[in-house]
Amino acid sequence: MVAHATNSIPMRGARAFDAPRDLYPAARLLEEAFRPDNVFPLSTSPLFRELGIILWTLSYTPTFPPGMTGLVWGEDGRMVGDLTLNQDEGRADRFMISNVAVKPEYRRQGIARQLVMVALDELRERGAHTIILNARPSAPGAIKLYANLGFQEIEMRGEWSLTTAPTDLIEAHATIRPVRRTDDRAIAELLRAVTPASVEQIRPRLHSEFTLPLEDRFFEWLIDLATGQRTRRWAVERNDRLAALILTRGQKYGAPHRIHFETHPRFRGQIETELIAFALRELSRFPARELRVSATDTYPEMIAALEQHGFKFLNGLMLMAMTM
Repeated sequence: MVAHATNSIPMRGARAFDAPRDLYPAARLLEEAFRPDNVFPLSTSPLFRELGIILWTLSYTPTFPPGMTGLVWGEDGRMVGDLTLNQDEGRADRFMISNVAVKPEYRRQGIARQLVMVALDELRERGAHTIILNARPSAPGAIKLYANLGFQEIEMRGEWSLTTAPTDLIEAHATIRPVRRTDDRAIAELLRAVTPASVEQIRPRLHSEFTLPLEDRFFEWLIDLATGQRTRRWAVERNDRLAALILTRGQKYGAPHRIHFETHPRFRGQIETELIAFALRELSRFPARELRVSATDTYPEMIAALEQHGFKFLNGLMLMAMTM
């Protein structure tokens, strides 16, 4: 149960998160818990790690975001666990659980489970209908925990990485050209088709990199100009229909090149090799460096094609949801 006193960390148990007092120790806890994922700025450098924690803390001050609450777990008067609750901006009855973290030396003692159970009890009292969270595929224990509590897997979004691009690339048989403003309606229809209904209910596609408004395109152009990158969008046509979309973001300097694909379900399993070959050939004009592609497990044909080209899974997030 949640401790009612809020002026101290409980000897053992959960209490409500109090931003003015808990923000900095929570930041330290989260940095330690998620250090392998490089969530915090400068976390890879022990010398600057503390600076990264301070910068993260300052990003939430002086005003803590409205609608964000949470829980902390105490052991022997010190904070060893943390959980954040956010109300969905578009839905008053939908909440997100995030930042479930426990200090390494206190793990496997049921603390994360207790924090989530207390959070669920609180959300029931607040009239929540849907609860969502993200879990990393690299933490199967966490996914199993959430599944045992009633969460269902909805979609995994991840990144695949390739260090060296292959040279034996096939030529595309489909027509591939730059995206035009006149493509907006066809793009919207394709994006609706590629989003499964189960995902749309939980994570509506509010925007897409292929449908940026004019002002966002302008800022993207400024960023490209300032950082030496080049962002291009491509339309892929087959049989006079929009079959797929490709986004390439080439880097002149240190960052990885990035690729994103969207393929109409009607053409899946047919053109993935052509799409990948075209994107790799386009990015071969830039200095050779790591390539990263975003993909989802609701498009297994693309994942299979990426891995056939040598891409390896890098990281990702599994979206899970529960209806109260």
